[in-house]
Amino acid sequence: MWFLPQWKGQLLSTDQSSTTALAEYSQVFQSVEGNTTFYGLPESVRLRQWLDLTTDTFRFCFKLPRTISHTPDLVAALQGLPGRDLAAFIDVILAHAPDKLGVLMLQLPGQFDASRTGQLLEALDLLLGGSFSAGLPLRVAVECRHRSFFDKTDHEPRLLRALSDRRVDRVVFDTRGLMADQGTAAALLDAQSKKPAMPVHPIATGDCPVVRFIGHPRYEDNLRYFQQWQQKLTQWQQQGKSPYIFWHTVGNHDVPQVHRRLMADYWHQAVTWPGEQGINQTADLWG
Repeated sequence: MWFLPQWKGQLLSTDQSSTTALAEYSQVFQSVEGNTTFYGLPESVRLRQWLDLTTDTFRFCFKLPRTISHTPDLVAALQGLPGRDLAAFIDVILAHAPDKLGVLMLQLPGQFDASRTGQLLEALDLLLGGSFSAGLPLRVAVECRHRSFFDKTDHEPRLLRALSDRRVDRVVFDTRGLMADQGTAAALLDAQSKKPAMPVHPIATGDCPVVRFIGHPRYEDNLRYFQQWQQKLTQWQQQGKSPYIFWHTVGNHDVPQVHRRLMADYWHQAVTWPGEQGINQTADLWG
């Protein structure tokens, strides 16, 4: 997301709305996890507005719609109307602002297990074959939510080899901080019930590894996780990769504050919020 009312007067100017906030959001953050496309693809006019509002270095990491990811047959969905809609969506981006297309994320449902690996790989081959992107290469990452994909003796090595062959990354979903909270607040319990607690295996099989981190409400209780990710992100950069990391908290109200502290503590950079000091931009996270 790029807008919450609670961010006004801090990250965002007080007069911002969900329609215009993306312009200020992109002055601080260099990418967004486009969760809205999971529920439905936007009209082309709205999509072009999103592209026009953002800075030149901004990247959208859109999720594939659930009409593809959460169907009994990924391949059939990609070959049918949902796939044609996706191709039209990507066409708008490539025609209007191709450099702003980051990683497409395929979030699999919790019941999608390793027995369907063949179907997954066939679907990835369709996505990467060029028919969805006018022959241009796409960057894709897969988020597995079934523990059979994390079986180090059989299924996981097979999947990682196949993803590596295709230069596709597996999304690393790190909920250790969230699950460690012993609180009883309704919002916390709701988040814990909805988010999967998958093993954290930070293995990059492509050029753009993706990390989704949902932390403990207390910043200090995340420090060991933050330190681990700072080291891994640095390692990936040194290997020539371009990682994406998305910080989440329960409700996401304090994400700007978490980002500001992380940048100061681990990258020694000061973050300027448009809601506080106009249109100044923060330094490049990966610079």
